[in-house]
Amino acid sequence: MQKIQVAYKDIVLPEGGPNEEYLASLRNQLKDLEAQGQDVMLVPDVPAQNCKDVDAALEVTAAYKHCARRVKDCACVKGFEIPAVFAGMERGGELADNFKSELLEKHPHYVFE
Repeated sequence: MQKIQVAYKDIVLPEGGPNEEYLASLRNQLKDLEAQGQDVMLVPDVPAQNCKDVDAALEVTAAYKHCARRVKDCACVKGFEIPAVFAGMERGGELADNFKSELLEKHPHYVFE
């Protein structure tokens, strides 16, 4: 399974809204991989400075949930890795569980690593 890093800085604009242009290009890339018969796991790349507390972690989760919605028709996407930054945070297990439940809400077939 191919892993594709999806940087937080690429999916969120400096003012905080989603970067729809990037998300459209990611979708196109995934559709190309789908046509080649590839399976993909998306890997969030979130620097620690973007995830200093629980509220910031929830914003990260919301951003990747939006990303998942934008690529929902890409059958090659099998799931997401849990953002690695969550592991070192207070309540990291809860944040990881929340990440999974938020994405599973609309994508029950996703797997998580």
